[in-house]
Amino acid sequence: MNHEFKVGQVLWLKVRYQKNIISDTVHPMLISKIQDDFIEVIALDKVAGRMQNLYYPYNYYIDSDNPKESVIYEDSYAQLNTKLTIQKFEGLKLFRKTEDCLSKTKLEELLMEYKEYQEENIVRKERIIYMSKEEVLKLNKD
Repeated sequence: MNHEFKVGQVLWLKVRYQKNIISDTVHPMLISKIQDDFIEVIALDKVAGRMQNLYYPYNYYIDSDNPKESVIYEDSYAQLNTKLTIQKFEGLKLFRKTEDCLSKTKLEELLMEYKEYQEENIVRKERIIYMSKEEVLKLNKD
């Protein structure tokens, strides 16, 4: 598993998703943009037990079926109100469970919704995060 990153792949990481808030569990992070020195990801979370979160305009529902997804295992939602970038480094590939991508139509719709949300809404300063290689490795050392 040493192929290049692709938009639509998922990294499973603990991240700092607000300036002072670190996730206490590993979450799927969908790659939305790839640059030379960083990747931008969209945080995903499972819907189960959190249905009320679908009522927020900044959460976008992703069905894990039709077609059956191999990068997420259950119905999820994408958090559109955060801009999370991570320093790109070779070891980051170890956090993929598969090189598969979210299915084409769902990925295109999600990326369109994300782009639209980010352009039409002010993303709060505490929700614009950059994580260095050192921070990613420190949070995900287990």
